[in-house]
Amino acid sequence: MARTILIVEDDRALAGTLEIGLLAFDDVDTVTVFDGREAMQYLETHTPAPALVMTDLDLPRVDGYQLIAWMRSQPELRHVPVVAMSARHDGAEALKAGANQFLAKPFALAAVRARVKELLHA
Repeated sequence: MARTILIVEDDRALAGTLEIGLLAFDDVDTVTVFDGREAMQYLETHTPAPALVMTDLDLPRVDGYQLIAWMRSQPELRHVPVVAMSARHDGAEALKAGANQFLAKPFALAAVRARVKELLHA
């Protein structure tokens, strides 16, 4: 059974690039939403929880920091690894907020794959 990675990215071109980049994993499906509120709705209505969430920090409606804080407050989601992504925010800030990993934009797909592999096989 394939594991799901939830991509939360408002830049549709980058979201598509991430989807394509994650095709390298045979046992992974992706679901993409475009803001933090959509991510929360997805996480509340789909079980099991995704194997991983990749979220931009600068999102409309509900930002990535709020999404991560909300996830960490939910018993059924608190264990889900989160990769935070941003061109403007600091990695230490994201890790302090509860992310497991941080990717500074722009990033190479090889870096994405390495972080995902590390978290999925941890």
